[in-house]
Amino acid sequence: MSQRKIAKVQEKNKSSNFFVRYGLLILVVFLFILFSLLQPSFITVPNIFGILRQASILGLLALGLTLIVIVGEFDISFVAISVFSGVIPVILIMHGVENIPLIWTIGITLGVGLSLINAISIVYIGIPSFIATLAMMMALTGAARGFTGGYEIFPSAFPPGFGLLGQYLIFGLLPVQIFIFIAAATVLTLFLDYSPLGRYIYAVGGNPDASTHVGINIKKVKFFVFFVAGLLYGIAGVVMSSMFGSANSSMGDGYLLPGIIVCFLGAIFLTEGVHNPRGTIVSVILMSILSNGFTMVNMPFYGKAITQGAILLIALIIVITIRKKQ
Repeated sequence: MSQRKIAKVQEKNKSSNFFVRYGLLILVVFLFILFSLLQPSFITVPNIFGILRQASILGLLALGLTLIVIVGEFDISFVAISVFSGVIPVILIMHGVENIPLIWTIGITLGVGLSLINAISIVYIGIPSFIATLAMMMALTGAARGFTGGYEIFPSAFPPGFGLLGQYLIFGLLPVQIFIFIAAATVLTLFLDYSPLGRYIYAVGGNPDASTHVGINIKKVKFFVFFVAGLLYGIAGVVMSSMFGSANSSMGDGYLLPGIIVCFLGAIFLTEGVHNPRGTIVSVILMSILSNGFTMVNMPFYGKAITQGAILLIALIIVITIRKKQ
């Protein structure tokens, strides 16, 4: 092959890799412009903050799931854990508990504890992660329905400060949960990229056998990952209940499939089939724009489901194809 042909092939590969690595970001910009043209109210400041508010809850959940997928496991109970962590604080308030820091601490601790039960089942007992977390999801869904009676519950009055995490607007404009998500995403990204334990987490998911040979304790790394994921689930739960000002067993129903989608879709952003928080963040914004845009252009409910399913399938195909080429 001549030098000219080789140069053309290399240039073509660079162009292809660029669109694979940055395609998600390009799609976010394209959809934002498209919905702005279709519905001018889409680009208003209140609607943009509404998109970011929706992205904050989904983002916290998806970041936790992403961590677990990075180490080669899966968690289908992430929404159920979050919902249960949000239901209990409201029930505590209804029973006269008014110490807001204590209520939030209990909710977040529940998220951590329930996720660690998953870790024990998966890492130390050896139950496949899908089966263990499916059982957890079913148990917590039933428990949440039992505590709430299957209805939306809310006390006659919330203690002062309960709405801080979900309803407070900084400068009267910026929802505080957006900053919670940004802070969590920044800390997690920096931790994974620059800390030794962060590199161990990627190593465990990428090559468990090699990780064992170099002295990495895989069980401890996975246990830590479930701990951090549970922390994120718990935070998302208390933010949800604070934002809604109530609790019910179905308040997280709209997050399960999108959370899974953005986790796998993010693996094609910047990296070649490797799950990472940056990709998850961009994917969360993409899904939030789609959800909000579909609502504003009055797309039928089944259109949204079809689109989400298609995006998940395409993401999986791309990730698998990339990994086979490696």
